[in-house]
Amino acid sequence: MTTWTIKTVDAAIRKAKKDERDVWLTEARPRGEGRLRLRARPGGHALFYFRYVDAEGRQRQLDLGTYDESGRAGLTLGAARERAGKLSRLYQSGVRDLHSHLEHERAAQRALIDAAATKRREEEKQATAGSLQALLKGYTQHLERQGKMSAKEVRNLFTLHVFDAHPQLTAKRASEVVQQDVSATLAGLIDQGKGRTAAKLRSYLSAAFTAGLQAEGDPTIHPSLHGFNLKMNPAALVPAKSLRQFNRERERALNEDELRAFLKALDEQPGLAADAIRLTLYLGGQRLAQLLRLKPEQFDPDGPAVTLLDPKGKRLQPRLHVLPLTDPALTIVKRLMQANADHKYLISSRGKVPVRVETLSKRVHAISTAMVKAKKARAPFQMCDLRRTCETMLARMGVSRDTRAQLLSHGLSGVQQKHYDRYDYMPEKQRTLGAWARKLDAIASGEAPGKVVALKR
Repeated sequence: MTTWTIKTVDAAIRKAKKDERDVWLTEARPRGEGRLRLRARPGGHALFYFRYVDAEGRQRQLDLGTYDESGRAGLTLGAARERAGKLSRLYQSGVRDLHSHLEHERAAQRALIDAAATKRREEEKQATAGSLQALLKGYTQHLERQGKMSAKEVRNLFTLHVFDAHPQLTAKRASEVVQQDVSATLAGLIDQGKGRTAAKLRSYLSAAFTAGLQAEGDPTIHPSLHGFNLKMNPAALVPAKSLRQFNRERERALNEDELRAFLKALDEQPGLAADAIRLTLYLGGQRLAQLLRLKPEQFDPDGPAVTLLDPKGKRLQPRLHVLPLTDPALTIVKRLMQANADHKYLISSRGKVPVRVETLSKRVHAISTAMVKAKKARAPFQMCDLRRTCETMLARMGVSRDTRAQLLSHGLSGVQQKHYDRYDYMPEKQRTLGAWARKLDAIASGEAPGKVVALKR
């Protein structure tokens, strides 16, 4: 019975190269056992096959693999013989259609692998389902779906101070988290001198548990907040009043001399950032995060006015906050429209995303530092202090609390405002912003500011 050697195979490969045609070798085997075959190609490589006769009398070949003497990139001659021997024994046992048999085996193997993978995924899902991490991520997604500007801060707080800092607590089922777990987490932050962060984290944790408790009966809450089987809110059991000492309520407001120096500093550094800061001032101290999300289509040149979207509080839909534009504000908006009309956001340097709040905060911080150093400011100030400055000066001008609330869009979530008061307060806003623009211009020029009587409807 003829068998091959490595020399036989190499000779066949050389002959195929020389003659530029395939050369076939077939090992002699007794009838009914199947045979190992080799096909040498002109390109210098060879392939192994197992030939047999199926139940219908047709000769068929199974591909066994490529020949490689080293066995690294294919089958050695010995490995090919071993594989052919297994197929021969299977064939002699009565399996006449090896192709179908092997395909069934491969399908069964794939099914087992898929079933194992599905089981593993399910086990992983069960391991994390209902976990504190799943609850907090679900709450973040809920905020993002509602367009809440706090979503990014919430995600960062949870990631840094819960997921990364307390992995064991993170993996714990949310329904098993107790007051002591929350208290210990907050205590660690307070010990690091991060009391304000602890107060914020407690508030957001409480909000997440509250959303999870409400989710079972509220289809508007994000699906990932359902199914936690919560019975209580452990974060709410941690007394909020014990953390109030860390709430740094700022009282800093610029006086007229400081505001004049600040406006002059903006003039010395013109550009997109200066325009954005100056615009929020001319609009009475609007929230910068809302102003920066202003889009070109939210500018009405006929008004002229801009419409901001205020998503703060528990609103499911942002409140439309319409603001008339005075001449100085309109000049800035037109300049921005000319530069960014084809951008997604009006105050943008790259088109697809608005200028970051942090960018403008850094500009204000730099001016503040320079002013303190030059003794043009009594103390440092921040971006949020400019909003307080505007409202403080508006109050001194005699602008009523109600008009200031409408102008600055705060404290407008009550039942009366939501359901009954449909007046848009545009005349009051126009008169107030007109007087405020004159006040700002007078401060900037150093003129004695005039007084404004209380504005009444």
